[in-house]
Amino acid sequence: MNIVVPAPQTESHYPAVTNALVNDPTPQDQAIYIPSVSPGYAMTAYAKDWKRPLPDGVIAEDMNFLDPANKLFRISHVMSSAGQALSQARPCIITERDRSTTLMVGDSGGYQIASGRLKITSDDDKLTILRWLEQHADVAMTLDVPTGPVLKPGYPYRTSRDCLAATEHYLAFFQKHRKSSHTRFLNVLQGNTTQESDAWYKAVKKYEFEGWAFAGVLRHNFFNLCRRLMKMLDENQLKTKSWIHVLGTNDLETAIGLTAIQRALTKHVGTNIRISYDTSSPFRNLSWGNIYTTPRFERQLMSMPTAKIPDDPRYVGSSLRFPWPSPLGNKLTMGDICIRCVATGDTTLDLQSQHYMALHNLAALCDGVALANRVFDSESVTHKHSIGAAIGAAVEAIDDIFRTGEEEKLLKYRTTFLHLRHGQEPGVGDEDRCL
Repeated sequence: MNIVVPAPQTESHYPAVTNALVNDPTPQDQAIYIPSVSPGYAMTAYAKDWKRPLPDGVIAEDMNFLDPANKLFRISHVMSSAGQALSQARPCIITERDRSTTLMVGDSGGYQIASGRLKITSDDDKLTILRWLEQHADVAMTLDVPTGPVLKPGYPYRTSRDCLAATEHYLAFFQKHRKSSHTRFLNVLQGNTTQESDAWYKAVKKYEFEGWAFAGVLRHNFFNLCRRLMKMLDENQLKTKSWIHVLGTNDLETAIGLTAIQRALTKHVGTNIRISYDTSSPFRNLSWGNIYTTPRFERQLMSMPTAKIPDDPRYVGSSLRFPWPSPLGNKLTMGDICIRCVATGDTTLDLQSQHYMALHNLAALCDGVALANRVFDSESVTHKHSIGAAIGAAVEAIDDIFRTGEEEKLLKYRTTFLHLRHGQEPGVGDEDRCL
């Protein structure tokens, strides 16, 4: 396999999405972590509908992390899913954001459709999803049926072939009915094995969209990612693309590896592709009562540990500081979180407390990702990886693979990728694709 250097990008019917926002907190040469945000938080933060006073030193505008004027904490990229927000009537910080300084990635709701939580009974339903994505998203997933849940009982689609057949129907519909707009669509790849992913890619590559999204159990397996991207390059399937998204992942090892792939494609192939990845983890963790603490960096481990949310009547009215650092966490007291003393032993947390924890989680995770990239940037100069040695070796392998473009080189590094957290197959499905 010899990689073909892409020809200059041809003019597209659809305006290009910028890969570099003004004053973007994420450096342009890094893959972008994009949170899938709870609609409840997004609507409350926009309405500034706080039922009790905010913590000292915090104003209502600080809770809108998409506001470019936010001095507490801001990000420039966000994700929302049609599966959750399609029927949302109230405005929120996502729908009302400043689109000149932010970029929204839209999920199509395929997982909710496949699991029965969102119904499609007619072409009108598909058109409603398509138009919602075109109205709100700058980059969006095409409508797909995930294959991961096929591995579990109770899924309405019995085989990966059934998922592919339904997805091809949706792809043809999107391709036919999309309108000229600023929205770029990503063709979603699925498959529970290498053979299934090959068959899926072969079937869907004839549908012309502006980028690719990796989903399913192989989505953060770096041997699989490099193998697929090399095949795409060999077939000129990346020459006019500007965006690649990996669904449902946010671990620090993957963040480093995706940055390495983006840099290798830019350096050795000459593409102008931005890579992004998402989870709803800052919000989903709250359903288990968990909050992020501080990054854990060791030679064989990089992680974002969690702890239980402080929840005890003895904290009610307390001026003790919240223990875990983040822009908001540094301003919180235990009394800001625990506000009710209930004799029956119920929680002392209210909805506002949960929103505080959501913003803390989001900022802590973003800071952890940024710090991991800083560590690897410095250690890549000396090639002595004292932190995350396995992904350090994989980063160097990725650069070598795309430098040569040789399939033999990829196979040579297979063992290197096997040592990564997601080096084995299969993994999990799309459980963390959205809330």
